[in-house]
Amino acid sequence: MPELPDVEIFKRMLSRRLLRKRIASVAVADARILDKLSRTTLRRRLSGRKVLSVRRHGKHLLSEIEGGGWLTLHFGMTGGLTFFKDPAEPPPYTRVRLDLVGGEHLAYTNKRMIGRVGLVGDASDFIARENLGPDALDRRFDITAFRKAVAGARRDVKSVLMDQQIIAGIGNIYSDEILFQARIDPKTRIDQLDPPQLTRLYRTIGAVLKAAIARGAGSEKFTERLPKTALLPVRKKGGRCPRCHHLLRLAKSGGRTSYFCAHCQH
Repeated sequence: MPELPDVEIFKRMLSRRLLRKRIASVAVADARILDKLSRTTLRRRLSGRKVLSVRRHGKHLLSEIEGGGWLTLHFGMTGGLTFFKDPAEPPPYTRVRLDLVGGEHLAYTNKRMIGRVGLVGDASDFIARENLGPDALDRRFDITAFRKAVAGARRDVKSVLMDQQIIAGIGNIYSDEILFQARIDPKTRIDQLDPPQLTRLYRTIGAVLKAAIARGAGSEKFTERLPKTALLPVRKKGGRCPRCHHLLRLAKSGGRTSYFCAHCQH
């Protein structure tokens, strides 16, 4: 599932290759991916327009469109973005294609259709309507804001990290990496963490996500690029802790599977 590092990588890719480019036309292969939007409206609003800026909030990617409005992209479980040259050979599971002036094409792909493409008038209003918490890498999201965001939560720390209304951007996979690096058991209730543990957790969130982005490591792709001390490359049944080599354990949290080292995380 694409998480904050994946979407930040998509954002940087669009900033390099789409910004200020004019969209010649739009093709929608499967309208089910559109968020309360018709094919006709999407084509009319995007065709002939340029992308003026690109913004990410949590797992959402937003592109400001010339003439007003924002294109919103959410990637669900299997979504992604791919630039390609030959319109006769689009990437598998292409749901929406932007044809750019100059001959290049951008595909929004999504195998399982759990995601959406939409248009909104204002990015900040969209973030508010989605009830998204502060972005995990927002410069304003300091230790004070973090403590405020998690105050009052009485759940396990793993499910709190994954709650997009509390902190936007962290999912099942990177929450495991963060908790592993912070040496915290995912089953521990967040209100039972002492102040030093909360501070360590906050600092680890930023360190892990920034390292993943810098190395081009997504939630499932290119995890081998992470440091050798990372959990994600061995995050599987039978995997062993990269620190102590004990077998990783599995636990359920909010309906999701956690991988952790009982020896290192306590």
